[in-house]
Amino acid sequence: MWKFFSKIVLVGILVFNGAYAEEIRVLGAASLKYVLESIKEDFLKSRKGDKIDISYLSSGKAYAQIKNGAPVHLFVSADVSYPAKLYEDKLASQKEEIYAKGKLVLWSNDKDFKITKFEDILNQKITHIAIPNPKLAPYGRASIEALEATKMLGSVEGKFVTGESIGAATTYVESKNAEVGFTALSMLGDNGINTNTMSFVAIDENLYKPINQALIVPKFGENSKLALEFKNYILSEEAKKRFLEFGYSVE
Repeated sequence: MWKFFSKIVLVGILVFNGAYAEEIRVLGAASLKYVLESIKEDFLKSRKGDKIDISYLSSGKAYAQIKNGAPVHLFVSADVSYPAKLYEDKLASQKEEIYAKGKLVLWSNDKDFKITKFEDILNQKITHIAIPNPKLAPYGRASIEALEATKMLGSVEGKFVTGESIGAATTYVESKNAEVGFTALSMLGDNGINTNTMSFVAIDENLYKPINQALIVPKFGENSKLALEFKNYILSEEAKKRFLEFGYSVE
C-alpha cells in the first residue's frame, strides 16, 4: 500500500557505542533537496548513530500521505498552507513555524534559449514550458500567479509540461525536454547543471504571493527527541546561513 514507505522505520532506540541513537523519517518539499541534505549533514556531524531519512516530493503529496496515516516524524514544506492544514486537521499538536522564504525563477538549460527577462517566455520558438503542478506544488501556484499578473498566462499555458513536483519540472528543463521552465532558485545551486548552458532570471517577487515555507511535527513525531531537535536546528541561526547560501530569504 505504501510504496513510498516500503522501508518504514518507526522511531527506534538503538544502542550505538554505548549511547542511544534514533532514526526518523522526514518528508521534505522537492525544492529543498540540496539545502536540506546540507543542513542534515551539518546537524548529524555531532550525533553519531542517529539517522535521518528524508524523502522529497511535492508538499501537497506529502500532506496527503501524512493525513492518510503515513509514519512521518517531521514535515518540511515549501509553503505554509499544508503544515497549517495538518494542525487544523488535529494531526499535529503545535502550529507550523516558518523557516525561510523561497524565490521563483524562470530558467533554461538550452544555449539556444537564453533567459534574460521574464518576457522571454513569449518566444514563439519555445514549444514546451515546464511547471510544477499548481495544485500540489507552491512554486507552481506562484508561477501561475506571476503569469496572470503580467497577463502572459493565456499566451503560454498551452505549452505547459506539468511535473508532479518541482523536482520533476526541473528535470524536464535539465534534460532539455522543455526549453524553459519554472523552478526555485535553490534548485539551481549545487546540482551539477552545466553553467555554460544554464540561464535564468528571478521573477519579481511582487508578482506572486510570498513563498513562506514552514515545517511542523506531526503527532507521530511528537515523542521523538531527534525529530524535535532536528526541527529546532532547521530554525536555528546556523541553518539560516545554509538557506541564504542556497538562494532563500530568512528573517
